[in-house]
Amino acid sequence: MNLSQFSHEDTATTCSICALQRAMNLAVLGVKTVLELCVGPSLPTLERAYARVGLVVSGNDIDKRYQTSYKRGKWIIGDARLIDASGFDAVVVAPPLSKGCSGRREDALSLEEVVPSYYDFNHLNNDVITYVLPGRTLSLRQDRSQLHKFISKLDGQVDIVPLRNKVVKYVDVYQTRTINH
Repeated sequence: MNLSQFSHEDTATTCSICALQRAMNLAVLGVKTVLELCVGPSLPTLERAYARVGLVVSGNDIDKRYQTSYKRGKWIIGDARLIDASGFDAVVVAPPLSKGCSGRREDALSLEEVVPSYYDFNHLNNDVITYVLPGRTLSLRQDRSQLHKFISKLDGQVDIVPLRNKVVKYVDVYQTRTINH
């Protein structure tokens, strides 16, 4: 599917309640600066949520149209797998979680169907890496099996936090290492 076939309205965005929950979790971990990968049109929502707890967020996307439509944000345009994230306390890996980026439940992907793959980011060395997984990750045996396989590849402390709105839309997996501030 070609991303250019979707308008901003057709592309899934981060729920403000979930963004605030993630921001609070990152603040508790001592994070000050965050890079959100594959952010799409969600950067304004994330900036508001993160600012409420004193965090500074930058956004990454491969598609320049998001930077063009929201010029106030701090952007790094390019392939998320190739971005230098070394200047940030935390990186949030949040690739599209549904076919066509729609965010609709019927289009939800399993962990191993998501592109780019979460395994593509195992090289990151930031103090905190948050992997935003599809909400279905905790639902079915096959999905839980994929989650356990993925977690077995992570080092450091690993915590699983379902982010709730009306339903669990995302499951955040926090990989933490010592933060030195």
